[in-house]
Amino acid sequence: MGTAIALSAGSAAVSFAGSAMTAVGQHRAQQAAVARSNAMAQQQYQQELRIAAQRDREKGNVYKANLEANTAAKNAYYAQLSANQTEATRALVSADHKLEEKRTTAAFEVQRQMAQAIQSQGTVLSAGKSGQSSLLQAMDAERTLGYEMAEIEQTLYDARRASNIEKQGILLDQYSADVAAWNGLPANPLSPEASLLPVKPIMASGPSSLALAGALTSGAMGAVQSGFGTYGDLKAAGAIKTG
Repeated sequence: MGTAIALSAGSAAVSFAGSAMTAVGQHRAQQAAVARSNAMAQQQYQQELRIAAQRDREKGNVYKANLEANTAAKNAYYAQLSANQTEATRALVSADHKLEEKRTTAAFEVQRQMAQAIQSQGTVLSAGKSGQSSLLQAMDAERTLGYEMAEIEQTLYDARRASNIEKQGILLDQYSADVAAWNGLPANPLSPEASLLPVKPIMASGPSSLALAGALTSGAMGAVQSGFGTYGDLKAAGAIKTG
């Protein structure tokens, strides 16, 4: 009977050992699988973080370059405005100078006509003529002077009018050049937005120690049942004699 009990106990021990090894092996395999999965998720997360950081650096470099280009464009714009103003001022001064030349020429022409009129009157008076003949000659001289003065005045009027039109054209050209320079300005660059950060992975939990303890307990119970089963088999085969 002692031998049968020993065989039953040995069978139970072997069964428990097998179950325990299987449970521990499965527990460790699950732990390794979870650890590997978490490590891969963490590596992927870190890689996505590096990619986002690199993308932001590239955006920053592009934004910096755009800012520098925008500043250069604005400096060129203000320089063009200054050049437009300088050219407009030169053209206006030139127009005034041309008008002043015409005024000077007209003034000399008035003096010349006045001198001729006085000379004509002096010639008539020195000739000693009297009566209607001298009056007509004097009136003719005055009429001729009037025509000449009217012509000079009309010439000055036309010159002033042409000068004003020329100045208006100069100012319009300056305005058009300023608008063209403004339209050539690039838009102000927008500050880059930060890249969306990847979602931080949720680490998976490994198998709990309670699950391993439960598996071992279940294995122990199975081993006990196996021992009792072996004992019953031996008894049924007559290997165990009872009093």
